[in-house]
Amino acid sequence: MKKLILIFCLMFLVTGCDVNYNITIDEDTFDENIVLSFSKSNTSYDDISFYPDNKIPVYPTEKDKKFYNSKIVENVNSYDLIYSYKHDFYSLKNSYFINNCYHNMSVTESDDRIVIDSGEDFACFIGDDGLRADSLKINVTTKLKVISNNADTVNGDTYTWIINENNYLAKNVSLILEKNGNFSLSDIVLQDDEQASASSMTGIIVIIIVIASILIYLFVRHKLRKNNDF
Repeated sequence: MKKLILIFCLMFLVTGCDVNYNITIDEDTFDENIVLSFSKSNTSYDDISFYPDNKIPVYPTEKDKKFYNSKIVENVNSYDLIYSYKHDFYSLKNSYFINNCYHNMSVTESDDRIVIDSGEDFACFIGDDGLRADSLKINVTTKLKVISNNADTVNGDTYTWIINENNYLAKNVSLILEKNGNFSLSDIVLQDDEQASASSMTGIIVIIIVIASILIYLFVRHKLRKNNDF
């Protein structure tokens, strides 16, 4: 079963297949979607029709097997073989595709951030039989604020990394996201400092007004007494 998915993908690549590995991220879930697009000029529907029936386990090490949803979508010029699954936060790095292709995948969460780092060495570029992929695109789409990334291209909310023969040994995917509605400790301290400064300024203004009022009152009283004495 070693690198089964690698051999599986490379079988398609030699027939003219484009591979897109897509992840959509929100604060609580990761939608994993793998699309293998086959040109109709090189592939017939019968060539790939049986693959959705060969179920791929989402988490191979678990006894209670869950399987990727799979289907074939026919387009004008291609057939798309699609595998998808919605992960919770902690299970993404154990997915079959990620676990086979990136052995040091790290996904961590704090109060205000999500940090993703694949590690280097994309293990699914060269097959056990020596076949090589032409290229692979990894697309991460998110509405969350992206604090930092090392994507090759950015198009709106989608960040894309291109894996090829020249970079697969040292190409890591790095992404830091800010979670909505949460604040780091430094943000809280800053807000407290700002509130304290505002309160101090308000107190000073009140004191100045009180002192000014007293001085005006004493001045007016003094003038009235002086006029009466006159």
